[in-house]
Amino acid sequence: MIYLIKILKKEFLIYSRKSSSFISPVVFFLISISLYPIGISNDPDILKNLAPGLIWITVLLSTLISFQNIFSEDYEDGSIELLLASRQNLSLIVLIKIFVNWIFSCLPIIILSVSSVFLLYFPQEGLKPLIISLLIGTPTICLFGALAGALSLGKNSITGPALMLPLSLPVLILGTQAINYSLNGINFSSNILLLTAILVFLLPIILFASVGALKLHFN
Repeated sequence: MIYLIKILKKEFLIYSRKSSSFISPVVFFLISISLYPIGISNDPDILKNLAPGLIWITVLLSTLISFQNIFSEDYEDGSIELLLASRQNLSLIVLIKIFVNWIFSCLPIIILSVSSVFLLYFPQEGLKPLIISLLIGTPTICLFGALAGALSLGKNSITGPALMLPLSLPVLILGTQAINYSLNGINFSSNILLLTAILVFLLPIILFASVGALKLHFN
């Protein structure tokens, strides 16, 4: 347990020192949301209808900027090899890395998405499903990011996004649908339950697969 706490502190220290790892996704999100009214339309009705999908797509693309940070620092300084050689629970270590990545990369974007949706004339009644779907859906996206990062470690930068984007599509669809259902007066709880089920089901599988990918890379 003490070792895991040390890993957690180390991860927080790495991200706090490397400010670009969480500033870049935030800047990308803000610029994208600000440009939609200019590039698509300034008609409130059009933006209101497109807002759920635009927000979710922008959140997904913003996470692409940061997911490679999950393992890159440890790969460059050789820490991953030491972790693989140790007798520690690697799945828990990977889980800690994913959690810290979510805290620094996704949580600020979720907060920003709530405070900046007025630019898209987003209806107030859609805020609840937006927040809930993002809080449940973004951890799953981070899981996919960790797997993509482990599989593409040391390879060109396009490999990771090419793996991550197709996997994230169900989350994107369910999250957008939840908001649209709410705006149309339809119960969106089934979408939230599906997002939760996906997260719970994939968590152990992706942790196991990520550890396996890291071991395979160094064997």
